[in-house]
Amino acid sequence: MHHSPSISSPSRALAALILAGASLLSGGCLNPDPVGSTSDTDAASASATDSAASASASGTATDSAGETEGTTGGGGEQTTGGAIDPNADDELLFQQALALYNAADYAGADALFVQLWDTYPNSPRRDNAGYLHGRCLYALLDFAGAGPAFDAIIAAYPASVFVDESHYFWGRALFRLGNFGGASGHFDASLSADPMGTYADNAYYYGGRTDFELGDFAAAQTTLASFESKYPGSSYADNAAYYLGRARFSLSDKAGAKIAFSHVLDFADSIYLDNATYYLGRSEYSLGALPAALTWFKDVVAKYPGSVYEDNALYYEVRIYVDQVDCPSANAVVGDLQAKFPGGTYTVKAQDYAIAGGC
Repeated sequence: MHHSPSISSPSRALAALILAGASLLSGGCLNPDPVGSTSDTDAASASATDSAASASASGTATDSAGETEGTTGGGGEQTTGGAIDPNADDELLFQQALALYNAADYAGADALFVQLWDTYPNSPRRDNAGYLHGRCLYALLDFAGAGPAFDAIIAAYPASVFVDESHYFWGRALFRLGNFGGASGHFDASLSADPMGTYADNAYYYGGRTDFELGDFAAAQTTLASFESKYPGSSYADNAAYYLGRARFSLSDKAGAKIAFSHVLDFADSIYLDNATYYLGRSEYSLGALPAALTWFKDVVAKYPGSVYEDNALYYEVRIYVDQVDCPSANAVVGDLQAKFPGGTYTVKAQDYAIAGGC
């Protein structure tokens, strides 16, 4: 739904014409954040946690300064009522700043957006500059500073077309800071400000994600289960399916989790392919379907070398072989773990499980 910014008002349409020459990046659905502190638990094992620091070969979720979800929702909307004079000093300053922003020179652009905000209080670009000031700070990973910037534009221009986007990125900044409760309110506010906004699907998804990170798996399941019907074609569909599976897994609905994780595999370019494959194995293991689980865990190792879940998958291979009283195979996988992950948590757990199982 939102691979590119949408223009939903006459002012947005006008802005699109004004900025026809500007290079607008794609809209905001390509860089989901890493999981926070939430991890899955199973009575048979320790928890496995996604981590941005453990990026897999298949692309474990990351959110970097180079992936800032596009430029703006249109790039240059005016909402303060004044006509834009293309030769006015404030407009020339804004276009200079916007060019730097589009070139990913966020530090350079930010200084000029702040200059416009401070120097031209009546500029028709002032709300836009304030919003992009916040976006620059977000792109520079100054999440603590981004919040006050978005707060300032919302307070000064409550009717601005950038209110929904400001709330959305304020929520994203708080999410990155681990303040999931605070983030949730801003995702809700973004949707309230413009239910059809550029980032509406993103905000709805992150509403479910914050519920997941807060441990409210039932609420996360409710939100994420309806995501694809609300936003068909959104590039967050695979993300939503994956965390729907995680929520169901945490609610001990392993059969329902399998359905969600299997759907993730429908998205060939999803960054969650290795994660979903691993959790398919976990779901089958919890249901007692050991041969099916073993197939999924082997797929993690074979198809996604370097995955954040590779050691976890090997550990479960050991468990299955021990459970099946196949000690030669169990010991062979323990050897693989020792070679690939010497001294690792799951290496030690696999060794302990094999010994306890008589292998």
